[in-house]
Amino acid sequence: MIRKLFNTSVFRLSMVYALLFSTVAAGALGFIYWMAKGQMQQQTDARLQLETDVLMSRYRTSAIEGLVQVIQIRNSDGGSRFLISNLVHRQQQDLTRELDFETLSPDHTQAFATVPLSKITGTSKDTQPVRLLWTQLSGGYQLLVVTDLKEQHTLLDRLYQTVIAAIATIFALALLGGSFMGYNVLHRINAVGKTANEIVSGNLARRMPVTKRNDEFDRLSRVLNSMLERIEQLMQGMREVTDNLAHDLRNPLNRLRNRLEASQYEPQDKTDYPYLVQDTIQDLDELIKTFNALLSIAQMESGVQREDWADVNLASLTDELAELYTVVAEEDGLTLTHQAEPGVSIHGNRQLLAQAITNLLDNAVKYTPSGGSIHLNTTRQADKISISVADNGPGIPPDKREQVFKRFNRLDNARSTPGNGLGLSLVKAVTELHGADILLEDNNPGLKASLRFPLNTARLSE
Repeated sequence: MIRKLFNTSVFRLSMVYALLFSTVAAGALGFIYWMAKGQMQQQTDARLQLETDVLMSRYRTSAIEGLVQVIQIRNSDGGSRFLISNLVHRQQQDLTRELDFETLSPDHTQAFATVPLSKITGTSKDTQPVRLLWTQLSGGYQLLVVTDLKEQHTLLDRLYQTVIAAIATIFALALLGGSFMGYNVLHRINAVGKTANEIVSGNLARRMPVTKRNDEFDRLSRVLNSMLERIEQLMQGMREVTDNLAHDLRNPLNRLRNRLEASQYEPQDKTDYPYLVQDTIQDLDELIKTFNALLSIAQMESGVQREDWADVNLASLTDELAELYTVVAEEDGLTLTHQAEPGVSIHGNRQLLAQAITNLLDNAVKYTPSGGSIHLNTTRQADKISISVADNGPGIPPDKREQVFKRFNRLDNARSTPGNGLGLSLVKAVTELHGADILLEDNNPGLKASLRFPLNTARLSE
């Protein structure tokens, strides 16, 4: 588990960001430390300069004698907070050769330095650093004002330790945060992988886990779940198609076999070969029609038939179909009326549109009782173009209207009539290919089937 955690991209990115953030934090804290150190030195130098200015003021008014007296007072137990003030003659000790001055004044009469206390007191044991301001006086005298840096160094050491501890804490927290995020991501990925393995094993009902966080994993899981639902529907539809296809093909194939087997044992002079061939061809035509319908539906659902699209005049198309089916309807004792609003065209495949409308007219003629009427109308509405076929037959119950669009699905009252249950499936495939939809509703009595095309696929002309 730990090895997998270390191999996750999130953990590695967390480590990179931890190092980057720790480096930035170290730079920021180091800058704070450097600024604090410089500020402390500036304050110390300002105090040394103030003390020196006080002594120099006394020196100007009282000469060397008064300066010595003030130094003695300031160096006493109740004197100044500064460690020491001293007056040294150049003949006694030339401090410019012994001290490493950092900065000199423009006139070279004053300079700051940080040295061990032993260079001031002459005692080798005094190794603690001190800060001093050296001032050159007239007559070869040198004024030293020295202050102790022990408190500043103690404070800086504590600040340095705090900076190191803060950097270590930041890096440790970043490391823990990266480990936690990596573990969380690995847990989510393992859950997705486990679900995927179950789906691969055949459990298509399994879905990717979705939490209430609504993060990128949840959004991805929802997309995958939608895809899985679609795949499950397609697989279920494929099973139904396979089962129904096997059931529907079994009868004509059995009839062919039985017919041929019976003719095999009958004397040739008694076999009615013309009728045998005619019945065989009829059964084969039904089989070919079924496979052609399946092929057409598959091609339309895949969208491969968009190459030969053009503007289709719906009034002209429905006029031709109405003229053709008026004769068919009259033979069955039915009346067919047609109305089409002129100037309406659909960008699509004329042959497929004709096939869809023909299937609707076939169903209307097939299921409308003698003496009934069928209405074919093409109308322009507010936001769509509608082609409707209405009859006054038995209709379709509301709870069965979605079911009839499945392949090979036939209602109980239609099983005694010829057909393969692919007509409405093909109509639905054609409408979806053209970006339209099909609506089945009551005609009171009967059924009204409407193909509704959105205006963005229509061409309107006056």
